[in-house]
Amino acid sequence: MTAAIVNGTHDKSKTKLRIATLGCGRMGQRHAHNVHHLTPRADLVAVADPAPAAQKWVAENLKGVRYFSDPEEIFSIPDVDAVIISTITSTHAPLTIRAIEKGIHVLLEKPISIDVEDSRPVLEASDAHPEVKVMIGFVRRFDTAFNELYKHIASTHAGQPFLLKSTTQDAYDPSGFFVAYAKASGGIFMDCGIHDIDMSRWLLGVSESGQGKGTLHQSSAAASSEKPTVKRVFATGLTVRHPELKEQEDCDNALGIVEYANGSSCTLHLSRIGMGGYESLVEVFGTEQKLTVETPASSQLKITDGHGRRVESAPTYIERFGEAFIHEVNAFVDSVLDDKPVPATVSDAFQAALIAKALTVSYHTGKPVEFGENGEPIV
Repeated sequence: MTAAIVNGTHDKSKTKLRIATLGCGRMGQRHAHNVHHLTPRADLVAVADPAPAAQKWVAENLKGVRYFSDPEEIFSIPDVDAVIISTITSTHAPLTIRAIEKGIHVLLEKPISIDVEDSRPVLEASDAHPEVKVMIGFVRRFDTAFNELYKHIASTHAGQPFLLKSTTQDAYDPSGFFVAYAKASGGIFMDCGIHDIDMSRWLLGVSESGQGKGTLHQSSAAASSEKPTVKRVFATGLTVRHPELKEQEDCDNALGIVEYANGSSCTLHLSRIGMGGYESLVEVFGTEQKLTVETPASSQLKITDGHGRRVESAPTYIERFGEAFIHEVNAFVDSVLDDKPVPATVSDAFQAALIAKALTVSYHTGKPVEFGENGEPIV
């Protein structure tokens, strides 16, 4: 049985959410596979991507799923209840708005856009259609280790959290692919750091879906007119292995400080040149305890040779958070079918993007960026 959608809500007597995925690159393939094979309450009904290789991949890996070369065709299919958008970032905002206007629920890969101004129409569309669920793919919120950290903070055993330190290190790519990709990525803070920023808001009680006492609820389009949640930010960076990034006014290592209005702070170290593969280290300092989540080993195999004893590290972000992507799509489906709030909102993504923008400006100018009474950076 499949789900019937009426005015943005679903018939609770039906059991399956009918999903189409837009984009069939690395992330799109991961989402399509997870929906098709690992999401019991959903059916994958279509995949859309203009690349010829996508059609071949769908035929070989997704038996019975329809393929379309134009994502726009998806919006004319009568049996689509929701879409997962993991296309190139420049198309995120228009495709999301199109889906909202058609009454189709959305799971959108971060960021909404590399330009904060392009994100505002998505906020407005989401607020204008509250019956349509729009969830942002901040996958760390669905990771088992980070959820354990979140629950421990909520238990108050650690006391009041006042400082979060986050290090994200992507594997070094000597091929030159990353340098080309970076041109349209929005810079290291928007692309690499957006997850760290969202996680800091979530764990330090700043986001609308974060910890209780520190939470400042904000509706989407009115988010920037509420009491500001950020006081100021400062950023710096350096280029170590990718000198070409200087021409793009970007860097391969960046440091950032975010001071929140609730009295907590976070520090960020973002790197694109991890020689040991992908790493993510988060430390939360509370008034009673310090809490740490490290990158787990990708294998239980221990290797002993002339170089010593070791375990293999996670090669990429995809491998590190593979299980979390499964939890993420299942949480999205549950939010729609059970009519529950989505765990990561459009407002969460917009507020994280404002911080990333401010950090980028600070990196370019070498000066701190203050946030005004309207909740937005003074740039």
